[in-house]
Amino acid sequence: MKVLSVRLNDREAAELRALCERTGLTPSKAVKRGIAEVAGKAQGRKTLGQIARESSLVGCFSGPPDLAERHDHYLRLALKGKRAKGHR
Repeated sequence: MKVLSVRLNDREAAELRALCERTGLTPSKAVKRGIAEVAGKAQGRKTLGQIARESSLVGCFSGPPDLAERHDHYLRLALKGKRAKGHR
């Protein structure tokens, strides 16, 4: 595994922090996803998000709009709810 040090100005740092708060991603995961998306576009590949939108998969299911990005969070909530119901 390689380590990369990146210098961000105040605006970039604030944008990264806001993105992480909105999506629940760690800064490392957010940067890795950004690199993958830019690399894919540079090679002419479509992202999974683009493919899902073109296939009308985005918005066709009910549930939280950020489920794909924060699935761990929602799984924890569901498991806590089941445990609480089981202890009644």
